[in-house]
Amino acid sequence: MTTGGRPFAYGGVIIDTSGRILLREPTNHYDGYVWTFSKGRPEGGESEEQTALRETCEETGVVTTILARLPGIFPGGTTRNVYFLMRPTGEICERGPETASVHWTATPEEARRMLGQTTNPTGRTRDLAVLDAALALNKRPPVADLGPGEDHASR
Repeated sequence: MTTGGRPFAYGGVIIDTSGRILLREPTNHYDGYVWTFSKGRPEGGESEEQTALRETCEETGVVTTILARLPGIFPGGTTRNVYFLMRPTGEICERGPETASVHWTATPEEARRMLGQTTNPTGRTRDLAVLDAALALNKRPPVADLGPGEDHASR
């Protein structure tokens, strides 16, 4: 899918139940990225969600489930990016060669510091905005916690 001449890419921000955030280190710090989030373009008619789940697995080696779509579209150098808040399932998958390593951060501040090491200014700005959006969304109560008689519109 494209808009404004730029294709869309879909990815994920993985935050575990204790609040740790998973970052990936691209192989050879591709395009100036030292640490970043998983993302990529759809293959073979994949949906946004399918693309994000596949890319996250391929680039982190972690199987995830989607909790919610982050609000907004995040501009990158060559793509417009949509991200999903994800939780690890506890399963692993084979990580591809695009990633040199992954790191679970202890705090959001550590994640900001690590993302700030990226020398690509567009990517760094995007990733910091994605982190802020994911952290804000992660603080909201899950939809499954709706009480009796409550609906989404009442929130």
